[in-house]
Amino acid sequence: MSFSNTSDQKTSSLSTDQESSQLISGYQALQQASQQLFANAHKTIQIYTRDCDPRILNQRNIEQSVIDLVKRSRYSRIEILIQTEESLSGIDHRLVSLAQRFTSSIGIKLIPRDYFEEAFAFYLVDSKHILYRQNHQDYHAERRQMPDFLVKEKSRYFDKIWQESSPASFLRALYL
Repeated sequence: MSFSNTSDQKTSSLSTDQESSQLISGYQALQQASQQLFANAHKTIQIYTRDCDPRILNQRNIEQSVIDLVKRSRYSRIEILIQTEESLSGIDHRLVSLAQRFTSSIGIKLIPRDYFEEAFAFYLVDSKHILYRQNHQDYHAERRQMPDFLVKEKSRYFDKIWQESSPASFLRALYL
C-alpha cells in the first residue's frame, strides 16, 4: 500500500488481482478525483446524490468535462438523481444549467422517497468506474473500476432507481 499525504488530502492505492481501489480523503482530493473521473468519461455519467453535491460538482472544470462529453457524441448521456428540488433552490448550479441547455443529453430525476434513508453517494462513469462515498456528507471516498463488485452493484442500483424516479420538473428552464 502506498500513501501520499499532504495537509489537505490523503490518497492511498490498493491493488490485487481482482480489484483496484484508490482511497480519497479530503475536499481537494475528492474534487480532483471527481474532475478526473468526469474528464475520462466516454459515454455516460451517472450521479447519485442528495443535493447534486454543489461543493464538489458546481465547479467550472466539472462543467467543462460534461460539455466536452455532450459535444463529443450525440449518444452521450448524463443522468443525475437527487432527493428533492428544494435542495437546489437558491443555488445557480452549473449541472442544472447544463441540463436546461442540453435536454436530450442530460436528465435530472428525483429519487423515490423509499430510498431517502440511503446515506451514500456515488458518481459512475461508463458503468466501469465509480467514485463512492459511504456518507454523502463526508469527503472520504473510494475510486474503483471494473471488474469490482461495487461497480456492478451500484450500476444496477442506479438503473433501477432511474426507472422508478420522476423527472425534476421544477428544475427545467421556462421558455416564454
